[in-house]
Amino acid sequence: MNEIMREAIAKHCKKYKYSKSYQAYWTAYPFCEVCGNYSTAPHHIRTRGAGGNDESGNLLALCTTHHTEAHTMGIQSFANKYEQFYEKIAATLDFGLVGSVKEDRNDSKQKG
Repeated sequence: MNEIMREAIAKHCKKYKYSKSYQAYWTAYPFCEVCGNYSTAPHHIRTRGAGGNDESGNLLALCTTHHTEAHTMGIQSFANKYEQFYEKIAATLDFGLVGSVKEDRNDSKQKG
């Protein structure tokens, strides 16, 4: 990662009052974990408003397209669509409280 990108990330984090942990994650993972394009800003699995933190276990590096998709479809549907993130998302969220659709997805695959 070049110095211009590091400075841009630092500026963004300062503006939006993100922690050093968030900034470190973004610097370590500057590319979307789905498609490999540049990450616009890491996505909080459990939102800050819902008590989520800026630790690496609660973040996913996503480009604008996938970040918008995660917000639009909801994190559970996102976890089901991109199975490589299911365990990380499930570990962060208590699917027992919010309802898991993983079992339904597996049943659908067996029927289909």
